[in-house]
Amino acid sequence: MAREIYRGIVKNKRSWVMFFIGIIFGGSIFLFLYGQKIDSLLSERNAIYYANNQKYKEILKLQEEIENLTRKGEKREEKEDRIEKIIVEVNSDQPYITDAVKTQVEEKLSPFLNKSMQWISNNPDIIELILDKQPIVIDGAQKSKVEIHLKYISFYRSTLKIWITASDLSGEEIPETDG
Repeated sequence: MAREIYRGIVKNKRSWVMFFIGIIFGGSIFLFLYGQKIDSLLSERNAIYYANNQKYKEILKLQEEIENLTRKGEKREEKEDRIEKIIVEVNSDQPYITDAVKTQVEEKLSPFLNKSMQWISNNPDIIELILDKQPIVIDGAQKSKVEIHLKYISFYRSTLKIWITASDLSGEEIPETDG
């Protein structure tokens, strides 16, 4: 039996050679196509890694920008937390006393500059104690005495705005003050 198989192989030598050449040629084509597929997958993976790195850099940049804006916001809140400007609105029957009353009230409130708005908004009665029913003497062509009443207090950003009414007390005696 072994001799018959050997004789069959020798007799069909060409077929066997063609069979082995087919195996080699088929294997090489398979390896070539498989290599192309792996190469395309590796290129796609590199493109995905690159896009991922770009997105990561963008995320880091946005996080840094958020931190910067947060720091700026904190600084602005700290800055807004302090009174930097005092605006006084005077409501009076006599327009000639409005400017004088306004300057004197701003002088009286000048200690509140650079103070915490939170502290003053929690204790508005301090401003009321300083201003309400306080007589103000206006020096000018004619001396007059003005009594002021606090109407409203407003806090906006770093500004303290106060509305007061001024009433003329010129019928009362004006004490002499050395200035």
